This record gives sequence, C-alpha cells and structure tokens, in this order.
Amino acid sequence: MSRRGSARFMSRRRKPSVLEVDVTSLLDILTILLAFLINNFDATGVRIHVPAGISLPDSHSQSVNTNGVSIQVSADKIWVENKEVLNSETMPDKMYDMDGRRIVSLFNELVSIKESIKQTEKISPDAVKFSGIANLVLDKSLKYSYIRKIMFTCAEAGFKEYKFVVRNLEQ
Repeated sequence: MSRRGSARFMSRRRKPSVLEVDVTSLLDILTILLAFLINNFDATGVRIHVPAGISLPDSHSQSVNTNGVSIQVSADKIWVENKEVLNSETMPDKMYDMDGRRIVSLFNELVSIKESIKQTEKISPDAVKFSGIANLVLDKSLKYSYIRKIMFTCAEAGFKEYKFVVRNLEQ
C-alpha cells in the first residue's frame, strides 16, 4: 500500500477547519455591558452604605454627595462609618446628656473620628483635611425631634455641615 493512500498519512495532511465565531452576538453583549457601565458610573467617588432597615426618603434633587463621615440611623440603631454605635435593644444606662439633647455614644464616636482625622493631618501634609461634613443616612420614618438630636450631637462633635442622603426618583 502506498503512503499517499493510507488513512494515517491522510489524517496528518488535513488542515484543521477554521472556527467561525459570530461577531454580531459578541458586539451585542459588549454594547449591553457598555450601556450598563455608563448608566451606573458615579463620577463623585462617594460610596454610602445603606444598612437593612433604613428606607430612604424620595427626592428629585440633582446635587451630588460629598466626602464626609457617614452616619446611618434606623428606628432602633445608629451606625457611624458602618460601625454600630447604638442599639436600642442593648441601650446603655446613659443614652443622652445635656438635658436629653445629645446622644452620648454617637458623640463619643464622632469625636474619636475627628481626632483621628486631625492626627493624620499633623503626620501627613498630603492627608485629607477635616471637612466637618456629616452624610446623614436617615430612615424616612424617624421623628423630627430625634433628627434634631442627631444633628445637635454632630454639631457638638465638630461636624457642622450636613448632607442628607436620599433616593433619587429619576433613576
């Protein structure tokens, strides 16, 4: 038998078939991905965590949040920078001071954060300066009297500018 006619020799000479890829479907996926990324892009770089149990109020506001200390408040808990500082179920004996106007645990945490930022300013000249901005993530069911206590506590700790985080209705 000749080498040219053998099955083994023929299998070596065959060129592999070209794999055809449908580019149209790949472009569709790329377009959808690009549209998703553009729609969810946030140029401010401010990320605020909204804990479970907080229902944000609705707004048509177009203003953008700025960097600051994030204070999240639900009906029974308070978090500062995602760290729980007050839980009404395990309430401390002395929750308020200054005739019931200042929340003690919130004040202590905010003062600690302020001192930490100021200490970093002294050590590093390129560090972010203390802005005194508090981003308030408040549940829409909170009473105004409680919100006033939170704002008073922030002001006493040195955070005198408030930014209220809301849910944008236009999205």
